[in-house]
Amino acid sequence: MPEHGNRRRKLNATSYVVLGMLSYAPATSYDLKLWVRDTVGSFWTFAHSQLYDEPARLVADGLVAETVEDTGRRRRTYEILPAGREALREWLAEHTDEQAEVRDPGLLKLFFANFGNRSDLLRLARDQHLAHRRRADDYSARRDELAPIADRWQLKTLELGLRYERCVEEFWAEFLRELEDEQS
Repeated sequence: MPEHGNRRRKLNATSYVVLGMLSYAPATSYDLKLWVRDTVGSFWTFAHSQLYDEPARLVADGLVAETVEDTGRRRRTYEILPAGREALREWLAEHTDEQAEVRDPGLLKLFFANFGNRSDLLRLARDQHLAHRRRADDYSARRDELAPIADRWQLKTLELGLRYERCVEEFWAEFLRELEDEQS
């Protein structure tokens, strides 16, 4: 495996997303984009263009193998190698204590709401309440759809996503009632 100094290139979250997805089955970059969109994309966002670049880097690192079609569109299919599975296992074993990153535009707007007007604040509360309800409903539907085929840990991930969205939905519903009560 290519090394930089005495270690391979530092892998990032996208690297592990690709390795994890390829652990299920070989895939093209397009397949990866669809799988990510339908699974971890609901809680781990990044530019999907990275799913076209990262597999080639993992090939260069000796963690993934690449097969190119001889004819037609010459699609590239990627398959995880034993070294890639080991890198994924090492990452899964690492201590994880970083603070979760919440990049919520609604929460950011709420923080600065003092500089806006009341109608904008009411609209923000309504929009956020409905948006989080929709996301919670999407998690619930996805869980029901995947329950027969997903593994236990995938279902636990969906459960946490659902709980998170319901909790945030409840916050905005309460806040909206508070604002409406103040108007009465």
